Parts: sequence; structure tokens; C-alpha cells
Amino acid sequence: MDSNNNNYYSPSSTSSTPHPTTTTNNTTDPVQSWWETVSKARSRILSLSSIIPSHPSSSSFSLSSLADSDRPAISFLSSPDAYSLISSSLSSPVSGSGSDPLCQWLYDTYLSSDPNLRLIVLSFLPLLCGIYLSRIHSSDSSSAPSLAGFEAVLLAVYSSEVKSRAGKPVVVQIPHLSNPLALSYPAKQAAQIAGSGSFYWGSVLPS
Repeated sequence: MDSNNNNYYSPSSTSSTPHPTTTTNNTTDPVQSWWETVSKARSRILSLSSIIPSHPSSSSFSLSSLADSDRPAISFLSSPDAYSLISSSLSSPVSGSGSDPLCQWLYDTYLSSDPNLRLIVLSFLPLLCGIYLSRIHSSDSSSAPSLAGFEAVLLAVYSSEVKSRAGKPVVVQIPHLSNPLALSYPAKQAAQIAGSGSFYWGSVLPS
């Protein structure tokens, strides 16, 4: 991976000066919490609209219009026009570099605490992976363009997953083709065999 993706990581500043002890109110105002979430989502979408122009074929649509919703991130996820606009930008031949503002936006947005904003980034992950893999395998390594922007987004998602799983891998049991299908057995018998793990997953006939 290109070392330029380090530009996307900046350590948090810390201070050696101890903070004075203060008494805080643990009661959280739900209205204020909701408004802060909405404000952050609107800010992220408005910042995206400033770096990606609207598509000429859809003059009636603009990303900034999604920010006016009371649920901006959900509105974004529900908008085919928004998905098409971002997909076109990701598919651009010059996308994916360390200076790509869209990659920077995806990276910063994934670091958000809002799960819906993070879901926006994850919705483009299959496309981003496909473009990234196709470019690294179709280009000569000596003349391949920088893909540090794509790599930074992928590393952000990977690091988040590793942290959430406390470093434990996700174990997937691969079926063995020598074992019979559950389809061959009635439901009751299939359930008994399933307990022994002697067949791989399939449809189960009714009893």
C-alpha cells in the first residue's frame, strides 16, 4: 500500500496539564442530543456537496437538499441520485489518490460516532473495493497511480472492525462436500444430524 495514506492519520493532541475536577450533570437532554446528531450529519453532507458538483442529467437534485431533512443521513441512504453521484465520482479515472477530497470525506465520515453516517461509507465499500482491486491488478506497478485515498478508507474500516472484535477473528465453518445435504432429510431428522455437524447448510424438507 502507498505510504501516502499516512496523510489521513493525525494523532490526537494531548496535554500533560491535569484538568481541574468539575461536577457534571449526567442527565442528557434527548432533544439536544438529537439536534447535535442532526447538525453533524447536515454538516457532513454540506461539506460533501461542496466537493462534488451535481450531475448535469439531474438538475433537480443536489446533495445540499438532503441536509434540509430532519434525518439527513437516512435521506442520503434512501436517495438513488446521491448513490449514483458518489459512485460516478469514485469511478472517475483520477479518483483514489491521497489528495482525493472524496476519499478524505469518506475517511472522516467513517470516524463519526453517528452509525448512519458510518453506514453511508459502508454502502460504498463494495464499489470502492472493486475499483481498487481492478486498478492494482490492471496497472503496471511502476506506473500505477497512487491509490492512497482508497487505502486510507479501507484501513479505517479494517482498524474499526479489529477494535470492535477485540482482535478476535470471525470464524466461518466451510461446508465439506463429502457430507450429505440437509435437503435429503425430513425436518426432524435433519435437526438431529445438524447437531452432530455432519452435513452442510441447505433447505430442509417439512416433516
